[in-house]
Amino acid sequence: MTMGEKLIALRKRECWTQDDLAERLDVSRQSVSKWEGGQAYPATDKLLELSRLFGVSTDYLLKDELLSPEPEAPALPEAAGPPLRQVTVAEAEAFLALKEASARPIALGVALCILSPVCFILLGGLSAFRPVQGSAMTVGLAVLFAFVVPAVALFVTWGVRLGKYEYLEKENFSAAPGVEDLARSRMEALAEARPRRLAAGVSLCVATGVAVAVPPFLSEWLHVIIFRAGGVGLLLVLVAAGVYLIVSASIPWGACQMLLQEGDYAPERKSPLYRTVWVVYWCLATAIYLGWSFATRRWNDTWIVWPVAGVLFGAVSAALHLVHKRKK
Repeated sequence: MTMGEKLIALRKRECWTQDDLAERLDVSRQSVSKWEGGQAYPATDKLLELSRLFGVSTDYLLKDELLSPEPEAPALPEAAGPPLRQVTVAEAEAFLALKEASARPIALGVALCILSPVCFILLGGLSAFRPVQGSAMTVGLAVLFAFVVPAVALFVTWGVRLGKYEYLEKENFSAAPGVEDLARSRMEALAEARPRRLAAGVSLCVATGVAVAVPPFLSEWLHVIIFRAGGVGLLLVLVAAGVYLIVSASIPWGACQMLLQEGDYAPERKSPLYRTVWVVYWCLATAIYLGWSFATRRWNDTWIVWPVAGVLFGAVSAALHLVHKRKK
């Protein structure tokens, strides 16, 4: 076991990135990457700092034949269980390419789901002026399913293709030398266009929320347009466009975070507690949306559940992260 492999294992044990370790040693991330890749060795003073930082001897770091630290040093996680699955550079490249290819189709599927009730809502708005025949409402439902079915097909198709990489999202793993550099370089390439797409998407979503929030006594004519003349359909089109931009920009970035095990994909967030909370949360949000919609038949209003649920989801995730951090 080479010194680079030992450094990777020790760093992953502490749930640190190369940047985290570099900051603690006051060196560049490139230096840490070279040490882990076997392209260079740390200077004597940095070797002593590594020994102190990880609680192992310098002999353990330097001698390939020593496979575990001395008894008084903390044992590696592999000593207590099976070794972590290692992701190779080839696997990482294939995963990133597949994620980038899936970004637009999945974003399109989400947009189609948002657009699916537009025809139904328009027909409901017309009922305020004259009765709408049952056949017309049937057309509205048919259009709804015509949007939802291809969206589901997109989700299933890409879900199957990405299924073999599901462990990257749910399990802890070790990355072979070069994987972290690959992910970092891809993030740098995405860093230029991603903020613009996110800003445009968020702006569209916020603009629709502001339009709906205008009080009737301030702008009665606006509410007439929105709620009587099919403006809700237009708002959903804008929301769908905004969400498309956000999702298509977020998927490739999230793939890089998966490989780096950062952000929402940090090791502590892969615990069963997090996954259980997420599933329960979104099932509850869906139940509230459907229950409210069918009970009141106010589909023009109930869509607000989703942006509110999205904002609250961020707060719930932050709270879980804080609880986990305090326990640790």
